[in-house]
Amino acid sequence: MTSEVQDEVVARYARSSGLSRRGRVALGVAGVLALTGVVSYIGLKQATPTLTATVLGYQVSSDHAVDVRFQVDNRKSDRPATCTVRARDYGGNEVGRLDVPVPAGPRQVLSATIRTSSRAISGEVLDCQLT
Repeated sequence: MTSEVQDEVVARYARSSGLSRRGRVALGVAGVLALTGVVSYIGLKQATPTLTATVLGYQVSSDHAVDVRFQVDNRKSDRPATCTVRARDYGGNEVGRLDVPVPAGPRQVLSATIRTSSRAISGEVLDCQLT
């Protein structure tokens, strides 16, 4: 094969490299920016929960019960929620747990009595979820 014929075949059937270097860099930068936007959106949604619970106080009423008073701020006031309240003993072990229904509303102050398997020294709100 002569070099003219070879050059003609290469010119006809050779693949182009696709995007230029500048195009690939621009596409990469756009991808990184899009990924950053998605991660930021998810992070903000997680950082600002719709429910926040604050323990206002607790009292150990007996060797087998703890009374917990807490406040729930519900930013989505059109839906009820459920909060899990627990009691811990001196060693930090969970000795009682209770799911407390929270009615819909922007701010609720609730009380719950947790029955415990042994004497507790604290009561806390573990988690709140919209139902």
